[in-house]
Amino acid sequence: MSESWKQLCAVAATALAVIVGADIALARLAPPRQLREVQDGVADLRSKNPDTLVLGSSHARTLHVLGGELERRTGGAQTLVAVPLENGKLVAYDWLLKNKLEPLEDATDGDGHPAKSRLRRLVLITEWWDSCPRDHDSPYWNLPARAWTFDDFLADVARDGINGFNRNYLQNRLRRIFSGSSLVYDRTQQVLVKYLVQAARHQPLGPTPEEVALTTTQWQAMVEHGANCIGDAKQMQALADISEFAAARHLEMTILLFPRKPATLNERSRQTTLPQFAALVRGFAAPRGIRVVDLTTTAPVGDEDFMEDFDHINAVGNKKFASWALEHDLGFLLQPAPPPVSSMAQGNGP
Repeated sequence: MSESWKQLCAVAATALAVIVGADIALARLAPPRQLREVQDGVADLRSKNPDTLVLGSSHARTLHVLGGELERRTGGAQTLVAVPLENGKLVAYDWLLKNKLEPLEDATDGDGHPAKSRLRRLVLITEWWDSCPRDHDSPYWNLPARAWTFDDFLADVARDGINGFNRNYLQNRLRRIFSGSSLVYDRTQQVLVKYLVQAARHQPLGPTPEEVALTTTQWQAMVEHGANCIGDAKQMQALADISEFAAARHLEMTILLFPRKPATLNERSRQTTLPQFAALVRGFAAPRGIRVVDLTTTAPVGDEDFMEDFDHINAVGNKKFASWALEHDLGFLLQPAPPPVSSMAQGNGP
């Protein structure tokens, strides 16, 4: 090897060492989070034979924690697999159910018996936002980013070429591969520079009181505005399709309205968006024999139990929620599901 190549390799090795060292150091300021994704839920469903399947947005991660507590309390007699699809929407849940979960649910073993013989329940986690239309009818970017496999990516590229939509698949796979890197994780979080400045000034790390106040106001306005968009026809048709999936397989279905951070709700949204959406869901569910569990404001989780994003329950809050829910509104999960009901009992169509 020539001297110039040796020098180049030495420079490259030094640069790599500096980057790795910086990444490790920065992890103390903003530790990367390795979150449960669709592929984790699909892998669990493929390898396990659960009693309950949970489908929802990233909020389904909280039910994954509850599933661990459920299994502990029942000694494994009742098990649960939660599949979280970041960014939600009912149309996206329906796609995920039909394209990734249905083939596993309908699979048979070597003797021709149902591979998921214990599955008796479907829990759909949702909230008002899931029933609103996509802004400007934009594509569901969370499907390539979170739900696609490599085959889905290749098929889309063969049809449409590389574009902004299917690039979401590549970008999210890159994040998954380097999920332990703070630098890669911060590409979406964008907090490292801010935290470095705060640390240099010996200030507390995290949002400032002014930022918290602004975010609170923005959230309250968004939830209040939700009264104007809930019940979109495409989203409600997707909900009907999901319910038909459950009815056709004699699954006891529950729609769970997920808890919201109290600070994100003002008095007007408590009187409009939230009760209107709950009434919409109950009106949909009643003729189909679907249970509705509304924990939007009744679960004992406070502002301190939510992450800085104002949306997701934190680790301490997840444990609190799991314990409380299994002792109250979700206690039915501790017992075997009742014998299958006929599809006539749940009804058909939207």
